[in-house]
Amino acid sequence: MENIKLIGDYSFKVQPSEVDFRQKMTLPNFMKYIISTADDHAATLGLALGNVATKNKSWVISRLAIELKRYPITDEKVRVRTWVKKVMRTFSLREFAFMSEDGSEVWGYASSIWAMIDKDDRHTVNLTNIISSDILCDEPCPIDRVGKIPNIDVEPSESFVIKYSDVDLNQHLNSCKYIEHIIDVFSLYKFCKRDIKRFEIEYIAESLFGTKIDILKKGEGEEGNRYTIELKNEKGDTICKSKVIFSDQTLNEEYIIK
Repeated sequence: MENIKLIGDYSFKVQPSEVDFRQKMTLPNFMKYIISTADDHAATLGLALGNVATKNKSWVISRLAIELKRYPITDEKVRVRTWVKKVMRTFSLREFAFMSEDGSEVWGYASSIWAMIDKDDRHTVNLTNIISSDILCDEPCPIDRVGKIPNIDVEPSESFVIKYSDVDLNQHLNSCKYIEHIIDVFSLYKFCKRDIKRFEIEYIAESLFGTKIDILKKGEGEEGNRYTIELKNEKGDTICKSKVIFSDQTLNEEYIIK
């Protein structure tokens, strides 16, 4: 393979539509950057959605862990670097670094696990037959990967129905929308006091337009900064699980809730 770039390097400018009431970029928009850079870098390796779709295949994200020390704000430039760390039979490990435009300050990292599926039977494809070890990169990503997230046994705290703006090109709940609905269970007051410092999500099952989804939330510890979230469909099947960990320190900034 000639002229392959083991590390993709991309730059984004944070738009006003990508921030919250604090002018900090939201986690669902970090997820959009992750998907965009993953697909663009995969394209340089001949493995982007456009390439594999011609063979009736598609990439799906299985797990993600993201840790952030600092959130970029409106009009700030974000540099995102990505690389493929490991390829297994049914999964590949892709990692990310988020940093200032000049690369002098690292703001956070993400570690993700992806599978390739056959679009007809939705079964995973053997990646070792498709991906060469030549594309692997040993760049460090100093955060823990997503472990097993436990099920929780509580009553749903709220629910939603999957609508038009929730679905992706397969008419399933969009991977960014899972995150959006998960963090929406927290109040504005919570975000006045804390940033999410680590977010984990395990995508388990796809859900179609019109499906009612229940959200279960369980806090851990006296401080209330660690939570497990579980999304279940109408049949009671779990479609995803998430772990949300807020910062231990109270933010210095002052925010007014109207």
